[in-house]
Amino acid sequence: MNATSSSRRQLLSVVAGAVAVLSSADGARAHEDPDGRRWSGPWTRGSKEAVVRAMPEAVARARTAVYPFGAVLVALDSGVVVAGAANSAEDGDTTAHAEMNLVREAAAKGVRLRDHAVVSTAEPCPMCAGALLWTRVPVVAFGTSNARLTALGIPQIDMAFESLARRSSVGVRPAIGSGVREDLTGPLYEELARRWRGTS
Repeated sequence: MNATSSSRRQLLSVVAGAVAVLSSADGARAHEDPDGRRWSGPWTRGSKEAVVRAMPEAVARARTAVYPFGAVLVALDSGVVVAGAANSAEDGDTTAHAEMNLVREAAAKGVRLRDHAVVSTAEPCPMCAGALLWTRVPVVAFGTSNARLTALGIPQIDMAFESLARRSSVGVRPAIGSGVREDLTGPLYEELARRWRGTS
């Protein structure tokens, strides 16, 4: 066997290995479903359905707040909502976003976020994203994107959660679902934008 044949066989072996790795990671690649929801990362069987089912409860939390942002914590093993929170930043604490309040509530109850999904009506801002990444929550799903909020004129730090997660070296990158039940979350922010413009 000459050096060229040996090199060619080594190259083919490396390529075959890479194809196998990519094929095995197929479940982790991003994809969009017919409803416009985008899924990326390692989703387990039933977890997508669990976050979709939980979104109406997050929306109900959001409707209790001046700034209509809500979030719930869903047990991955059962799909049961175990905690929920709304934005309370109007009370003077500008860090009191729904996700931050949810993290605090979970900590007070002794609930490990590592065993749960966070379902939020809107994409976590960079502050909330950092908090969720530090807790090593394995699944984050949201309805309305920061880009959409910005387009509506709602002040945001317009940085995608997925972009921040990619830059994180804290634990494993979470599975991310975006556009989840935006038919429910979108009207919250369209109404908020109308109120802010004084046209309601």
